[in-house]
This record gives sequence, structure tokens and C-alpha cells, in this order.
Amino acid sequence: MNIEFRLKLIYNMPMGDKENKFIGDQKFLLDHRKGMAAKYKNLAVGDVSFFSLLKFELITTLFSGIPGGLGLFLRKLFFPSLFKKTGKGVVFGKQMTIRHPRKIEIGNGVVFDDNTVLDAKGDNNRGIVMGDNILVGRNTIISCKGGDIEIGDYSNIGPNNTLISESTLKIGKYVFTAGHSYLIAGGNHSFDKKDQPIWFQPSTSKGGIFIDDDIWIGAQSTILDGVKIGTGTVIGAASLVLKSIPSFSVAAGSPAQVIKKR
Repeated sequence: MNIEFRLKLIYNMPMGDKENKFIGDQKFLLDHRKGMAAKYKNLAVGDVSFFSLLKFELITTLFSGIPGGLGLFLRKLFFPSLFKKTGKGVVFGKQMTIRHPRKIEIGNGVVFDDNTVLDAKGDNNRGIVMGDNILVGRNTIISCKGGDIEIGDYSNIGPNNTLISESTLKIGKYVFTAGHSYLIAGGNHSFDKKDQPIWFQPSTSKGGIFIDDDIWIGAQSTILDGVKIGTGTVIGAASLVLKSIPSFSVAAGSPAQVIKKR
């Protein structure tokens, strides 16, 4: 059976039979039985009331784009009510993208720079949990795709980082990730079937990513699913981390190898 014919079968079958073929939000967004309002609500705030959606829309529309000190003040005043938990002294930058805020917990003294993304979507996940005194750099994406993300106290997530979890992504305390770092927990596609598009084959996980305390991850590094990085480790810039790194190591390269011990 060639791929074109198989695709025709998939797209023409009833949606109930098709649901397992689609990945993440696509399953819901491609269901023609759902109206646009229901689809948007599911994408933006999840399975909550339309009153909660209205509140979300009003707050984000009115205050998200206001520049300067006035914008910081108004977001500090109104944004906390969107989240499951918000500590004291949290700073919300301009033009943040927020999804499923009722599954996001934020500790004290957390600072979000402009254009950051917080997306906790998922059917049965806990979502995003952030400790105290964390700095999230500009344009950084922290996104759950059905998984969980946890970031410990005093960590610094650099600008233009991408953190994605379909299983578990756990970052400890005093962790510094430099710019353009990429961490993806889960989301590996099976590709065993040659007569079926990879897009329709199951997503798999090797157990998530676990970053211990006091770790420096260099700029443009990539850390993939199934990796644990031990306490006190340094990852060199532009490294590709495919396997776990023991504590108090200096590792670099593509793939990353331990080059010395601290």
C-alpha cells in the first residue's frame, strides 16, 4: 500500500477511527465536529469554562502589549489571577504567550523577559512548576506537549531557549542555560513502518531529561530525551548531548564527551 493511498484512507475515515493517528493538538484541531470557539478555548486555556476564557482574553488583550513601567505594573496586578499559583514579586514582560495557565505554578521573584512563551497544554499532565528567583530570557519557549516541566530555584534560562516536554523535563537549582539552548524531553517518533508517514507513527520517550543542581549549559547546546546531567557539570557551547553526563564533569562536542573532571 503506497503512502498516497494510505493518506486518503486516513483522511476519509470517520474521526473516531482517525483520532489516534494525529499528534497532540492536531487531533483536536482537525476534528470538524468541533466549532472554532471550542477549538480556541481548548488551545488557549484548556477544559475550563467560557467565563475563564473571557477573563483570559480580556486580561491578555488589555495588558500584554503595554510597554514600559506602566505595562509591568498592570501585568503584575492582573496576570497572577490567570495562573494556578503565583508568588510575590513576579515580573511579566511584554507580549508573553500564555497557554493553559491553570496548570502553571510560579514561585517568588521570577522574572519573564519580553516575548516569552509559557504553554502547559496536555490532557493529564501537571504542567509547568517554577521555583523562586528564576530568570527567563527574551524569546524563550517553555512548552508542554502533554508532559511536565519543572525548574528549580535561582536558575537562569537564557534568551531564545526552547524547552519542550512530552514526558518529564526537570531542571534543578542554580542552573544556567546560555542563549539558543534546546532541550526536548520525549517526542521521538517511531519510523518502523515504511508504508506509513512518520507523522502518523507513535511518539515515544526515553524517560525524559533530568538536570541536577549547579550546572552550566553553553550556548547553542542541544540536550535530547533520556539524558541525565549530574551535579556541578559544565556543558560546552554547541554540544549535542545524547547520553548522560556524570557529576562534576566538563563535557563538549557533537556528540558530547567528557573531556575532564572538575
